[in-house]
Amino acid sequence: MSRKTLMIALFASLAVNLFLVGAVAGGLVVGQKVRAERPHMAQRQNPPLWRAGDALPPDRAQAYRSALRDQSPEVREAMRAARAARMEAWRSIGREPFDPAAAKRRLAAIRAQEADARGQIEDDMIDFAAGLSPEDRKVLARGLTERPRGPRPPMEAPQR
Repeated sequence: MSRKTLMIALFASLAVNLFLVGAVAGGLVVGQKVRAERPHMAQRQNPPLWRAGDALPPDRAQAYRSALRDQSPEVREAMRAARAARMEAWRSIGREPFDPAAAKRRLAAIRAQEADARGQIEDDMIDFAAGLSPEDRKVLARGLTERPRGPRPPMEAPQR
């Protein structure tokens, strides 16, 4: 290999390596910026139903969260099953033969399943509220009906 060929190969290798180092560094910088702009999991607020009992006295707030947690496994499983069934219903519209009436019936049954699960949560919260003092029921009612204060997350523009 001639000296000239060796020098060309060396400079080409140097150029490629500099490009790769720049690309990696740029990716890290952009990644850090994106992560900084996105709320972290630890900073996310609890869902409104969980926050509703926060203003109750500590022992009642703990009992409220326990009541939610105790019924959650069954409700979570019902909602998970409904999500899976909904995904299967949406997939079915791409298959032949397509039956619009059957897809609508399937989705209606899924909505009913979700409504039953949500109804169970609501019934459990009413049962919990029945054991509270009138003052604590007012606090819980405010927690269930008031929106959290502070900036609202920005709405994402629909993608086309």
